[in-house]
Amino acid sequence: MKPLLIFSLLASLTCCATAEAADFKDISSALKKPIVLNNSDSPRMAVTFNHASHKGIKCTFCHHEKPSDAKTSYASCGASEECHTIPGRDKDPQSRFMAYHSRASQRSCYSCHTEQAGKHPEFKGCRPCHMARPDADVKK
Repeated sequence: MKPLLIFSLLASLTCCATAEAADFKDISSALKKPIVLNNSDSPRMAVTFNHASHKGIKCTFCHHEKPSDAKTSYASCGASEECHTIPGRDKDPQSRFMAYHSRASQRSCYSCHTEQAGKHPEFKGCRPCHMARPDADVKK
């Protein structure tokens, strides 16, 4: 009986470790390359977000956690119907624009950067984040 119990316990731990390793692999690959957040037709409005420069901030500060049976642990802003799926510069809290720009929520990029502007003067204004991407075909 004891060997069967020990074997079952070890098999369970192995499955958990494999699932955690797969989740970690997805997260670590996302952390290595910047992502482009673009909620507009204009390439000037795109923001290149680098996870590495935000490594001191817990993922849950910005992201909502998903249920334990989900493929990844954290929801991206527009990945599911429950999240910020309203496009454009809509003022609805469910819009992606407000997820990034809400002044009422500490979780938004705008609020955090405004709060940190004293320590980081480069955060002031819109242009530090909303610069045209080098690969964008921007008409002058």
